[in-house]
Amino acid sequence: MVNKVEQTMIDLIQPLVEQQNDLLWDLTYTKEGGQKVLRILLDKANHEFITMEELTLFTQKVNELLDAVEPDPIPEAYMLDISSPGVDRPLKAPWHFQWVKESDENILISLFVAKDGQKKWQGKIKALNDNGLILTTENGELSLNFDEIAKAVLDIQF
Repeated sequence: MVNKVEQTMIDLIQPLVEQQNDLLWDLTYTKEGGQKVLRILLDKANHEFITMEELTLFTQKVNELLDAVEPDPIPEAYMLDISSPGVDRPLKAPWHFQWVKESDENILISLFVAKDGQKKWQGKIKALNDNGLILTTENGELSLNFDEIAKAVLDIQF
């Protein structure tokens, strides 16, 4: 669930994301180790990975934007962390799962409660709907609701 600061920041940076033809994978504003952290995960919309040069350019633009916005959307001290979601990117939103389905990659899912005797599952997304997905695993197909999933990540095998 997105809080007020996160929604404000999404609204502020979305035009910059679109200008660069990028994809806002995730944005969180949390407290970590006693410090507030605004974390922006940015990637390319076409299933390519973003470069360090592109992240650096985006970081400069966000810094300039945040310096110019009045009133300050985050008046307290915080650390700005802009990076790629990485190859083991977190899958949170339903559109993340659609993105993975289109790329035909494996995912690793941890459940809150064991299903068919286990809490961790690996496989490919066969189908999606508004409430969940069907995962093709080595043991067959598994139907999961999104609210059963504690954590899901892209599972790239090298």
